[in-house]
Amino acid sequence: MHQLAFQLKKAPSPSIDNFVVGQNCELVATIDQFLKRDNDVRFLYLWGLADSGKTHLLRAAGAAWESLGRMVCYDMRLTESHTLNDELCICVDDIDQLNADEQIDFFNVYNEIRTCGGKMLVTGRQPLSALNLRADVLTRLGWGLVYQVFPLDDVQKTEALVEYAKLRGFRISKDVIAYVLARYPRDLRSLIALLDGLDRYSMELKRGITIPLVKSFCDVKD
Repeated sequence: MHQLAFQLKKAPSPSIDNFVVGQNCELVATIDQFLKRDNDVRFLYLWGLADSGKTHLLRAAGAAWESLGRMVCYDMRLTESHTLNDELCICVDDIDQLNADEQIDFFNVYNEIRTCGGKMLVTGRQPLSALNLRADVLTRLGWGLVYQVFPLDDVQKTEALVEYAKLRGFRISKDVIAYVLARYPRDLRSLIALLDGLDRYSMELKRGITIPLVKSFCDVKD
């Protein structure tokens, strides 16, 4: 069997630039305001289904905040190691998964961030009205802005992948993308990583990216 001369390229790190906006134009504009230190947008709760992109946005916002020379904390247990001021942003992913003790920690951290002038970005899979959390935690989340993160539909994903391929200098048909969407992980980061791998594999074999080539690549990769 032909052996790959490379490893599947790691999915690119989340950034605002590589987030495909879709129906989330207002949300992305709000995150842009959130990243400005002196802006009134200080607390954001983003909710959406799995693979909607909410964790991508949380990590992307955190990376953008750090790139400005500021501090980001992704673990509430580590906040004591950070200076509590307007340079700090706390990012809490999947708040709906917090246990009772962690909810108390979140409540306390939220109050500390509010007092010191920092910022907080939180994600969950449900709207506030459906979250099974302490009443005081829900109240705090409701003090900030709340946005639903809308996932891309298959048409938008297809368009995004075709455009990505063009930017990388290769072509991929919509039929091949439809085949991939029906059989492989559907989140955009995984799809882009798969396209990068297919691009290299096709160049190695000097073949176009077709459904048989996708099958061959995934058989060898596995």
